[in-house]
Amino acid sequence: MDEIFTQKQFGVAISLLYVVSFIGYPISMLAGSVFLQYYVTFDPPEGVTFESKEWVGAWWMGMFFPAIAVFVLSFFVLLYPRQMPAAKKVLKDKVRRGITTVLEKKEELGRSLKEITLDMIPAFKRVFKNKALNCLIIGDVFLFLQIGAYSFYPKIYALIFRLDSKSVGSILGISNIIGFAVGLIAGGLLMRWRDWHPKTLQLLYSILTAAAVPFSLGMLLYCPVNTYAGVDLPYSEILNSSQLSHPSLTGECNADCACTTAFYQPVCDGNVTFFSPCHAGCMDVELVDGQVTSYTDCTCTKSGRTLPGECGSTCTTTMWLSLTLTTVGTIIGFSGFAAHAYIYQRIVNEVDRTFCQGIRSSIVRALGTMPAPLLFGWVIDSFCVVWRESEDGTVGNCWVYDVDRLLLWFTFLQMAMRTASCAFYFVCWYVWVYTDSEKTTKPAKLVGEEFQYTKHTDENGEDHCDIASKGPVNGQVEK
Repeated sequence: MDEIFTQKQFGVAISLLYVVSFIGYPISMLAGSVFLQYYVTFDPPEGVTFESKEWVGAWWMGMFFPAIAVFVLSFFVLLYPRQMPAAKKVLKDKVRRGITTVLEKKEELGRSLKEITLDMIPAFKRVFKNKALNCLIIGDVFLFLQIGAYSFYPKIYALIFRLDSKSVGSILGISNIIGFAVGLIAGGLLMRWRDWHPKTLQLLYSILTAAAVPFSLGMLLYCPVNTYAGVDLPYSEILNSSQLSHPSLTGECNADCACTTAFYQPVCDGNVTFFSPCHAGCMDVELVDGQVTSYTDCTCTKSGRTLPGECGSTCTTTMWLSLTLTTVGTIIGFSGFAAHAYIYQRIVNEVDRTFCQGIRSSIVRALGTMPAPLLFGWVIDSFCVVWRESEDGTVGNCWVYDVDRLLLWFTFLQMAMRTASCAFYFVCWYVWVYTDSEKTTKPAKLVGEEFQYTKHTDENGEDHCDIASKGPVNGQVEK
C-alpha cells in the first residue's frame, strides 16, 4: 500500500484495510453464536439441550465456510498487476520528501531473482542492526501476546456474568466491532489531519498504547462470585454442624449417594450453589408440566429443598460498565494502528520494506500470536477447582473456577504485556536516528517532475520495469 498511496492517503487506506481485517474477529463471534446453537453432529444425545453444560456446538462450521471463501477469493489476487498505475504519482511524492530517488527505485524494480536472493544475507544484517526496528518488533511481540487474550473473552464474560454462548457472542461481537472500527478509522483520520513526521508518529503511537493500559481493569468489574458447597464452604458450616471438615464435594450428608463430577447440574439454596442435586443430597423432585421446579428432601441444605440453576443474577449494569471500559480501551489502543503500519515503511530503507515485513510477521507470529492462546489457556486452567472426571478416571473440561484469583491474574498478565510493549515502543522512539533526507521538514522540490516507465525482457526471459526521470537521471532533489 505504500507504493500506491501518499502519506496522507496511507492512513485512511490502511485503516479501512484494518477495519475489514479486524472486524472479522467480532463477526466470527456473531457467526459463532449462531453455529453453536447446532449440535456438533446435528444429532444431540437424548436429554442434552442447548442449555446443558454437555452441549457441544458445531464449532467446525466457523472454519469450514471461511475456508471456502478464502479459497475462492484467492484466485482474484492473481489478477493484480506487478505495479499499480498510482505508483507513478506516489513515487513523485516520495522523491519530493527525500524518502527515495528515481535511481534507487529503478534499481529496486530492476533486480533479478538471483540478485534478490544474493541480497538476503546483507538484508538480514541491515535489518537486525537496526536498533529501532528491533525494539519495535519486540514491542509487537508483547502486544500480540496480550491481544491473544481476546480469544478467551467469550469464556471469561460468560463465566463472570452468567451468560450463555449465544448471548456472549452477540454482546462481545457488537462491542468489538465498535471498538475496532472506531479506533482504526479515528487513527486514519488522525494521520490525514496533518503531515506527521515518522518519529513523531512513533511517539504518538507509544502514548496511545500506554493510555489504553488502565482500561484493562474493566475486567475486574464482575458479578458477585457464587459460593459453592464443598468447594468454598464445607457442608458442616452449611448445616451448622460442630464437626470440623475441609471443603470437599463429598461429605457425610451425601456420602452414600455415589455422586460424580461427570455432569454439571447446579442447584441453588439461598445463596449457596451445589454442584448437582446429588451433591445436595436431594431424594425427590417436584415437576410442573413435565418441567423440574425444585428438588426436595435434600440432606445437605438448610431448607431441605433446592431450585435448578446457579445462584445469583446477571448484574446487567456491572456488565455494561465493564464492556464500556474495555471498548474505550480498544478504541484508544487501535487508534494508533494506522500510524504503526506507516512507521514500518519508514523505519528501514525503501529496498528493505518487504523483507522487513516478512521478518516482522514471522517473529511476531512465532513469539506472540501462536504462544498467546497457550499461555492464557494455561493461566485459566491453573485456577480450576473442579474438573470433569468420568467413571474411568478420565479428566475432561473444568466445571468450576476460582473466579477472583483467575480474573486478577488474567488482568494483571494483560496489563504487564501491554506495559512491556509500551516500554519497547518508547525505546524505539528514543533510539531512532534519521538520515539527512528524513530530517527534511520542507517538501523537496523534484528537478524532473515527469517519469517514463519502460518494460523489457532480459536474456533469461525475466521481465523488468525501468523508471527514468525526464529531469536528471539520478533523480536528485533540491532542498
